[in-house]
Amino acid sequence: MATKMYNSHLSKILSCNEYYILDTYINLVHISSEVNDKYLIQTFSDKMSDLINLIRKNLNVSYKTVFNCLEKLINLNILNYDDTLNCWILKDMENMTKAKTEALDFEASYTATGYTNIRKFFFFEEFTFMKAREKRLLIYMSQLKDSKKSAFHTGFSMNLLKPNSSWLNVLKTKSKYYAKYTICKMLSTYSELFEDNSDTLREKDYSPERIKNFKFAFDCKAIKDKTNEDTYIELVIAKNPKEYELVMDKIRFAQITLSKKLIMHLIRAIANLKEWFLKERIVQLIVNKYRAIQIHKSRENIKSLPAYAAAVVKSVVGEYKNFINNKNLNKNSYETGEYFNHYIDDKLYINITETINKNLALLF
Repeated sequence: MATKMYNSHLSKILSCNEYYILDTYINLVHISSEVNDKYLIQTFSDKMSDLINLIRKNLNVSYKTVFNCLEKLINLNILNYDDTLNCWILKDMENMTKAKTEALDFEASYTATGYTNIRKFFFFEEFTFMKAREKRLLIYMSQLKDSKKSAFHTGFSMNLLKPNSSWLNVLKTKSKYYAKYTICKMLSTYSELFEDNSDTLREKDYSPERIKNFKFAFDCKAIKDKTNEDTYIELVIAKNPKEYELVMDKIRFAQITLSKKLIMHLIRAIANLKEWFLKERIVQLIVNKYRAIQIHKSRENIKSLPAYAAAVVKSVVGEYKNFINNKNLNKNSYETGEYFNHYIDDKLYINITETINKNLALLF
């Protein structure tokens, strides 16, 4: 699960007019898996419908709305489908943690724009149904708070009369009156979200009233408090309760121990799959591997569970697709899963390890 948004992506998105494009991008990042600096969304199909259905599990908007947002993200060169890995990829995300000082040339330096942490508030309905301009402001505030300069500031302040104001750019307007109306409206509408300190700021300002009225100071706890790793883990578990129970049942039965972070990675790996019997097989294979590591001491430890899990998922889905094609079955039939399980059980030994290792090599 990725927890950061690439600032270069955000710069492109903030200039768009699609109403829910920020929400769509945030959810894409959330459902992606970080595997060796690649950010993958495993659907094993380049059909847009499969990706849309995944996003709409968390984002309560229409199919057509998400479709339009995804098309825009593809056109912006933010999202594309990788035929080799059989998954969607958020492009160039590996650049977001690189420092400009480490860049070997100007082009590399240009892409090292840093990242912005996803806030828990971005998954609340209150954020989803905000106006597009209000969402852009909150994202920009998050960018400011995550920048190195934020250490010198306790809150947010703005002067809408300042030439080339970045706040006006985010609001996509040249009118200081429109901007003032938008900020006033936002601070009053979401008074429980914002602590408005504008009056205190203006009391200390000796400028004329007509100038002071365009100056604002406020704080926002939802933006100020960066979401920690434990919160993200709890969020994944809360969004996928059945997958969590499946993983925990397998772990308890195998008498192994996995950290909450590893459990989260395992849930994240199977969450995007539609077929429950495939989720069960994937979890069982990975739990068997950990049992061999912890109980029997017969295997080396898994260096990266996200990478290994991604390889197992690709291998099992490939195994299932071959089964469907060879048996000439309708994969939409409710009996198909039962047939597949019998097929697996009837084999005394299925050597899927070699396939997993081949798929794992593709990720490096």
